Amino acid sequence: MAEDKLKRLYSLIEEGLTELDDILGERLASLKVERDRARTALDRIRIVQQPPAIIGPELIEQFGELMRANVTDGEIPFRKAWLRAVVDRIEVDDTAIRIVGDKTSLERAVAESQTGAMPAVRSFERKWRARKDSNL
Repeated sequence: MAEDKLKRLYSLIEEGLTELDDILGERLASLKVERDRARTALDRIRIVQQPPAIIGPELIEQFGELMRANVTDGEIPFRKAWLRAVVDRIEVDDTAIRIVGDKTSLERAVAESQTGAMPAVRSFERKWRARKDSNL
């Protein structure tokens, strides 16, 4: 939209239908900023949108072996970070222990281990509530 407006303004100036005064100059600058913001947002969207990972049985087996080794013999900080990344909560009752986690987080962790990409920062916390904590 900003791109179209800029084109129309440029056409008016080129055809001599209007002169470039202070007000029009400010409007052009504003439209350029708006256009640049839209382009930046579009670039961010394109970066975030990635094709879904195809995780085959061999990849799952390799990942399982690597994680088994790191979880059983790895450094303590790694073990804690891994559990926090994959497990949302652990529920214990008299008859069962349930480990609850997001399947997508596990799939992402498997895919990232193969590409060497840095893990994304979690930006959503389900149980968080503003002003509903123990500090009231």
